[in-house]
Order: sequence, then structure tokens, then C-alpha cells
Amino acid sequence: GTLSGRLPLLSYRQGVVTLGGTLEARAFDGDVTIEDLRIDRPFGIVPAVSATIRLRNLDLGLVTEVFSFGSVAGRLDGDVEDLKMLKGEPIAFKASFRTPENDRSKHRISQRAIGTISKVAGGSGAVLSSTFLSVFKDFPYERLGISCRLESEVCHMDGIEAADAGYYIVKGSLLPRLDLIGRVRAVNWSRLMSQLKQALEEGQLNIE
Repeated sequence: GTLSGRLPLLSYRQGVVTLGGTLEARAFDGDVTIEDLRIDRPFGIVPAVSATIRLRNLDLGLVTEVFSFGSVAGRLDGDVEDLKMLKGEPIAFKASFRTPENDRSKHRISQRAIGTISKVAGGSGAVLSSTFLSVFKDFPYERLGISCRLESEVCHMDGIEAADAGYYIVKGSLLPRLDLIGRVRAVNWSRLMSQLKQALEEGQLNIE
């Protein structure tokens, strides 16, 4: 697709790169902004990056077309705050992604997307028989969302609201109603990323 945006004043002083404003871009039919961008030692062996990233009203249909993930229809807001990276790898952040308030777009999620999210987040409540699943290509949902606070190589996870002994990742609506509830609260980041990468390459996911 296409990407458009505006790059504010870029400054380099005493080994530090900063932006004199907010980096703005249009992607996936939504808005992306990068705030407080700072790059320490950009030409060194171990460059360090810090920033805050805001995503607003992204088209999930366009996003999920890019990955071997399964299809999701709807819109998405997201925030990645206090992001810190070393050598291109994140070491800390507070991230959340969710359905925007008052989103009136069509909300549907495919069987494959449900299975992928469930395995990534240790979800339950969407464990239906293959016979039942085969009847429906996708399912309606009210809203969805997931969050991760990365700290000391561990992703501390949550969802859009509390559920029985867990948290809602996908809250269903209408019939056939399907709720996806996360149970896992802490996941090793390196293992999660390694298995997620393999899953996207192979088109399947198996989190251990």
C-alpha cells in the first residue's frame, strides 16, 4: 500500500538524535504518531532508542492482510508508551491495543484469527468443537483488545476487562457468540517472539 507523513526537525547533538516535534504518518487507513523520539549513539555498537507510539483508527482488515494471522474486520487504536530498545530489540514498554470507543465499523473475526490469538495469549473460552467451528466462517464481536507491559524479559498481559479467572481478549456479540478469555498473565518475551515469528512463517502457531 502507501505511506504518507510529515517529518519534523531532526537534530543531532553530542551523539544523540532527537525530533523537534511529532513524527506523523498515515498507514492502514489510520494515523500513526511517534512522540519523544530519542536515539542515543546512533552510529555506535549499541544504539539505544526511546519513544512513544500512538495508533489511531487503523483498519484491522488491512493490517491482518499483511500477516498469516487470520482475518479481522474492525478498527484498532493502540499505544506503546515508554518504549526502550537496544540494538533494535525492545527491552521495556507499556503497550495496549483495543477497539476504539464508539467504533461503528463491522466487527468480525475469523476462526483462524481466534485460534492464533488464543494460542499466543493462552486464551480459553473459544475452545469449541471442530464440528461447531466448521459451521461458521467467522464470528461477530463487540470489542477486542490486549495489553503487554514488558519488564525484565517478561510480558505481563491483560485484556479489555476482567473475566472469570482471567481477562477478555475478544468479547463476542450476537449469535453465534464467542468470547475469548486470556488466562496467562506472564509470558517470556524472547520465547514468545521466536515462536510467533516461526508461526507467521509457517502459517501456524504453537506456543510452549
